[in-house]
Amino acid sequence: MIRDISNEIVVNLKDRLRDVRHLIRASRADTKTAPQDLSEILFGRAARVMDKAFTAAETISISLVSQDPAAHSTTIEARSLEAYFPANTAKGEALFRRDIYYLTKRLFSILGSKNALIHEATFVAVHAAMSRRHAPVLFAAEQDGGLDDIATACATLAAELQSHYHAAPLTLPAHLEAQPDKGTEYLCFAAIALAIGLATYADNEPGGDKLVESTLLALQARQDKFDQAIEAADPVKALAALFAFLIPHLP
Repeated sequence: MIRDISNEIVVNLKDRLRDVRHLIRASRADTKTAPQDLSEILFGRAARVMDKAFTAAETISISLVSQDPAAHSTTIEARSLEAYFPANTAKGEALFRRDIYYLTKRLFSILGSKNALIHEATFVAVHAAMSRRHAPVLFAAEQDGGLDDIATACATLAAELQSHYHAAPLTLPAHLEAQPDKGTEYLCFAAIALAIGLATYADNEPGGDKLVESTLLALQARQDKFDQAIEAADPVKALAALFAFLIPHLP
């Protein structure tokens, strides 16, 4: 069966389709051109057609190789640390890379980076780094469930997400121009990590709540404190303190 293809191959297939779509979108002519610029008009139309074609190709690839194709058409929301880092590592990794990909795409768009290049492989690497390097931090947050432990685990996650994404190789010519700046990257990933903290801290994981939008607004409302935290000598410790303050006051 085609769904028995290894996760690594599936992730790479979808990421390469995203690479091509990203390049095409970066080449689209979205501004009005003069009547004599026929070649630019034709190229813009061709790029739009190709954009739709590769979007359709990605949809088809998802329907063929995804373990849960229906999940890709639903609204993705942040889940708890227990959901992303359970005893069954493979199941947690698949859920993590799928959710964080779509949450990142959503927040980058809200923050003005509508064609940022995002790879699921980045989040596979983040999941592995958290499981290997930060297992005691995750264990403390999941077993005890104390506010400080959850805040520390999620601040660590935010730092790993930002670091891995920022360090990803720029393999496409259009990649650099479309990428968000470092502050926007960190704000996006901090909002996602804080939303995961909220889901972990809650007695019952929220259902229809838009956690990532709430956490993004909360961080933007405290932009000065957030900026100070990520520029601190120990950003994880400073961000954990901010998270510990915010989590009990957010829905």
